[in-house]
Amino acid sequence: MTVLVRHLYLRMMRRSRVIWLTALASVSGLVFWLVGFDSEAAELPELYTDIVASVGYSFAIAALILASATLREERDGGTLPYIYMRPMPRIVLAVSAMVAGAAAAITVAIGGWLATVVATLAVGADLSVALPGLALFLSAAIGYAAIFVPLGYLVPRSLLVGLGYIIVIETILANAVTGLAQFSIWRISMSIYAAIEDNFGEIATEVLGPVTAGVGGGVAKLAAALAVGLAALTWALKKRDAL
Repeated sequence: MTVLVRHLYLRMMRRSRVIWLTALASVSGLVFWLVGFDSEAAELPELYTDIVASVGYSFAIAALILASATLREERDGGTLPYIYMRPMPRIVLAVSAMVAGAAAAITVAIGGWLATVVATLAVGADLSVALPGLALFLSAAIGYAAIFVPLGYLVPRSLLVGLGYIIVIETILANAVTGLAQFSIWRISMSIYAAIEDNFGEIATEVLGPVTAGVGGGVAKLAAALAVGLAALTWALKKRDAL
């Protein structure tokens, strides 16, 4: 399984792709750097949470592009049948794809978070301002991988469908329908972030919405998303392959 995870991970992590997607995930760091120079030192902790919560959402698109390619590129490139011929259960292939997709998303997430660290130091803020933000980026990477890895295999136009989920479900409907906010990966990740960050700003609180802050609840929801995604991908690998 380790060999397969490494193969899938390296296939996704092409240099040009990683650079551009890391830049996309780093938008919040750039904005915090630009805005932070004109802010008082006492305002920086809450300003950081506000910017990361709202602007950091660009990472969702980076995670979509990356995670959905985990098995889609194998399928489109005609190499998936060779993987199928390996004597392994489909659950092993599904787990390998999920691990590789999550690892790729985490790599870009860490790059995006490091951009906020550099911005924090550049504006003269204490490093402790940025440290809790790592929990937001990492949990979002895992949560989006749970959705987008199966999506990339199940749906032909996975990028369009994924953008529909991000824009329509997470951005529009989740703000209008309280119940849908509980299914937003970004808000679930924000609930973990809010539980460990004392200086949560007003905008960040609005982004969190009706989702209750809490590490345990957030981790449980992410675990449920992983279980559902893994089950869907395993089923698809068993029932939808052509061999």
